[in-house]
Amino acid sequence: MAQLSGKVCLITGASGAIGSAIARQLHKEGAHLALGFRTTKPEPLREESGAGSDRVSRFYFDVADWKQVRDAVQAVESKLGQVDVLVNCAGVVGPIGPFETSDVCDWAKTVEINLLGSMYLARAVVPGMMARRQGKIILLSGGGAAYARPFFTSYSSSKAAVVRFAESLAQELEEANIQVNAVAPGAVKSHMWDQMRAAGASGGPKLLEELKRMDETGGAAPERAAGLVVFLASERSSKLTGRLLSAVWDDWEQLENHIEKIRSSDAGTLRRVPLT
Repeated sequence: MAQLSGKVCLITGASGAIGSAIARQLHKEGAHLALGFRTTKPEPLREESGAGSDRVSRFYFDVADWKQVRDAVQAVESKLGQVDVLVNCAGVVGPIGPFETSDVCDWAKTVEINLLGSMYLARAVVPGMMARRQGKIILLSGGGAAYARPFFTSYSSSKAAVVRFAESLAQELEEANIQVNAVAPGAVKSHMWDQMRAAGASGGPKLLEELKRMDETGGAAPERAAGLVVFLASERSSKLTGRLLSAVWDDWEQLENHIEKIRSSDAGTLRRVPLT
């Protein structure tokens, strides 16, 4: 049986490599999709033809603009119904290179898109979820969220903030049966990786090592992240909330029977490790 039959899922950044993979997987699981985009309109899904053609709609808006986000969510709800699942894949890598030469406007814009965009989207869907006392919010994290990433200060800072936002919001909404989690998709070949490749040595030695590994391995499969999103969007993840999960490194397929153990620990959270 389809895990998300009849659920209304709003996916932003739906034309990207990860967003489009998530859209395909959620559609296969019976979801009604609202695909958000800003630059490139998402291409038709292969699964969209025939009986599934009435389950996909597309909406143009900028996640960094509160009015556009609010109006878009209202349009989604008017056409498809209340949003059951929010998946925010919209994001930018921002300026790459030494901090002292970075453009401060580009640096701030990265935070605006990655962090404030997540906040605007959550703010737009949470009231409806609160009223129904159910919902799933899934935010995309990225490299540097859980560790220092030199030469990517705006990206890593904004993504770390997204994870802390997810964790804080999760605790606030837990009693309302709304789960909020963050997903680290891994190094997926995407437009963002094209930008990193163009930056080359200015991104530091760590980036050059990552690019070499990408060439050798082909990178992480976006379908892996999509599978994790399906798990988090479904009832299989039950009370799992306030966590950062890695699509590549975490054995999330086996988490269903260990959720209570995870909830009683700091696993999957951002925590300070004492010096002594």
